[in-house]
Amino acid sequence: MSSHAAQLPTDRPRGVDAPACTAVVRQEIPGLYDDAVRALAASCATTPENVLLAGFAALVYRYSGQNQVEFRVGREGGKEALLRFSVTGGSTLRGLAGEAGAVAHPGTAPARLGVRIGAPPVDGDPRPYEAELALPAADTGSRWAALHFDDGLFAPATAQRMLSHYGHLLTDAVCHPDRPLEQLALLTEAEQRRVLLEWNDTAVTLPHEGACLHEVFQERARQAPEAVAVVQGTARRTFREIDAAANRLARHLRDLGVGPDDRVGLFLDHSPELLVAMLGVLKAGGAYVPLDPGYPRARLTTMISGASCVALISRTGLADALGSGADSVVQGQLILLDRDGAALAERPEDDLEPVAGPDNLCYVIHTSGSTGRPKPIALRHRGVLNNIADLNTRFAVGPGDSVLGLSSPSFDMSVYEFLGMTAAGGTLVLPAPGRAKEPAHWAELAAEHGVTVWNTAPALLELVLDHLDATAADGPASLRSLRLIMLAGDWIPVKMPDRTREFAPDARFVSLGGATEASIYSTLYEVEATDPGWTSIPYGRPMANQRTYLLDEALQPVPPGVTGELYLAGDGLAVGYLDLPELTAERFLDWSYGPVSGERLYRTGDLARCDADGLIELLGRTDLQVKIHGLRVELTEIESVLRDHPRIKEAAVAARPDATGAPVLVGYVVPREGEVLDPDEIRDRLATRLPAHMVPGTLLVLSAMPLSPNGKLDRKALPAAPSPHDGDRDGAVPAGAAPSGPWEERIAAAWREVLGVEAIGRDDDFFRLGGDSMKALRSMTQVPEITLVDLYRHSTLRLLAAHLEATAGGPGGAERSPGPDAAV
Repeated sequence: MSSHAAQLPTDRPRGVDAPACTAVVRQEIPGLYDDAVRALAASCATTPENVLLAGFAALVYRYSGQNQVEFRVGREGGKEALLRFSVTGGSTLRGLAGEAGAVAHPGTAPARLGVRIGAPPVDGDPRPYEAELALPAADTGSRWAALHFDDGLFAPATAQRMLSHYGHLLTDAVCHPDRPLEQLALLTEAEQRRVLLEWNDTAVTLPHEGACLHEVFQERARQAPEAVAVVQGTARRTFREIDAAANRLARHLRDLGVGPDDRVGLFLDHSPELLVAMLGVLKAGGAYVPLDPGYPRARLTTMISGASCVALISRTGLADALGSGADSVVQGQLILLDRDGAALAERPEDDLEPVAGPDNLCYVIHTSGSTGRPKPIALRHRGVLNNIADLNTRFAVGPGDSVLGLSSPSFDMSVYEFLGMTAAGGTLVLPAPGRAKEPAHWAELAAEHGVTVWNTAPALLELVLDHLDATAADGPASLRSLRLIMLAGDWIPVKMPDRTREFAPDARFVSLGGATEASIYSTLYEVEATDPGWTSIPYGRPMANQRTYLLDEALQPVPPGVTGELYLAGDGLAVGYLDLPELTAERFLDWSYGPVSGERLYRTGDLARCDADGLIELLGRTDLQVKIHGLRVELTEIESVLRDHPRIKEAAVAARPDATGAPVLVGYVVPREGEVLDPDEIRDRLATRLPAHMVPGTLLVLSAMPLSPNGKLDRKALPAAPSPHDGDRDGAVPAGAAPSGPWEERIAAAWREVLGVEAIGRDDDFFRLGGDSMKALRSMTQVPEITLVDLYRHSTLRLLAAHLEATAGGPGGAERSPGPDAAV
């Protein structure tokens, strides 16, 4: 098979067993041999057949996106000629017809033009051609073309549509032979209306239109003041209490000068006070900026500065991490809710006069940035409330419902948990302090409070399912109260819906897609049953008052089945990146095409395609953005920080599957001449500037980066990360260091499964073996007696086992005494 064989997008995965070209569709194409085709052929000193062949090459280019393709062209006597095309966006039909003429000159035209696409069988490989276009000879006068295709790969409707597009593209190309191929019309007017308008007919009037997020909360406080808004441990705060506290805080903020669109940082753990702070900032007219207490100070400094925070809200003790005096990263006024509690309590608690409207900012969330700095994304009340109202209306979420608050405030899924559930009059259930990362605790809370709604990245639900599988005796009841499961932020395992229904049989399972730049969610797909042929869960269709477009590089819509880049539009779009006009202009575009005019789009960078009914399937990325445990990571940001190291000359980062199949970050560095690099020192340095999930678990020192023939970094040629024991003991445990005793053996078994490492010794460190926070949580589902604090404080097998022996007794025996992380 040639490396340049054209590969058409198929309806079903490719295999080697199905016979080739077992079906055919036919269609009349009026312009096959008309005067325009003959005139173009004459001007190119070639044949009409070669003009038709060039037109088909243009179609394959538009369908596949490949710049180098090969065709097998049928000739007299059953012989075939191999024809290679080099196609770019600037190529024209006239140019391609000239290339075709190099194979078949005037006077040697075939009696029948048969163009075979795909992989020819070579070296005994039974792999068939994917499709063959058969066109009549010029002297027959026929206008009927036939497309023979492998119905193991293509649905008949797809083949018919491909043939229709050939005729449409050929007509436009012959009329405009010098127009770049990417600008030629591919879709008919009817298809344009369906793809652009009918599939985006999402306009609907939702509750709370024209309101702000805090106004919806305070309306709930008036309707049911004693209803419980948030629960944490034994603390239960009512809507009246939260609303009153937020009003007092808002008055204090206004006195400090906070007004519409001003940004206020929130440096708080998950707590009822975080909800008070969110609402207080919004009631003052400002926008809140979540600042994760787990982030390094250097990153917090960048975020606070990038968002131009005029004030910051925190608590005594927690705020110590921000520094003090000249060393403080705080800009503007620092408000400590405990220290300033007495002064705040003296302020009036009645509602304030509104100063902000639905088009003002409500929050600014940072995501990983390709320039080495996190990007601040500015969102408006209108878009966020539209999304919340859509979900609550669609799934009848209201009083009596509750949701676990597990998402970091720096992740926009938390917006629904804190402000979406309470907007419906439901209850937010928060983990106990110090237990926010214990899957066993999440399951306990779900059962104890009868939680009805789950809203997380897939990885967190999977942790709970793992825990329930490991504790089957009492597990099935934990999630039985769930009636709605919403997952977003990362790929959902195809088997997860069925696996989840074993524990939550009555829950509706919903896949949500979108981007922080488009107000949390933009697409939705409810999984009622999984298809055995799925390779991924469908991405869905646009939600209320939102629109999706799949466009090619020339910003033209692609046909169903053809890969394009996903663009989002509608009420959810962000204002843009705060104080970054060039980046905003690069990612947010003004666009018009066919029946659509004046649309503002967000370019996601996601590659996707849709089926004949408009259902979107996500395929990958156009750039170096990856998802690690549901969190967006720009590999170029990590590379930029690595290159700041004074002893590093070059750096690259890749996301590679570990032994368990989960994506992990691997860093590659080349030292400056004469320098020696210590991977541990580099990782420690990265941890001072990047969140933990962005620090590569493995760093490889290379003598040089692999380069492609054009001199650029060849990322595919970067070496695979070695096993944690490669190069030192060949996977064998040193004599005398094997796990000893029931605790060590039990922990070692869990680590082997979670880390995919066979050889584990007593003095091995969990994190040096490739462990991270998510793998730590997975190990806790195998050994529930372990807490995250335990593992970070006692990270070797020997120390962790000794700690558990002292606090928990024998494995599976007496209950452990509460550690410092279990405080409430």
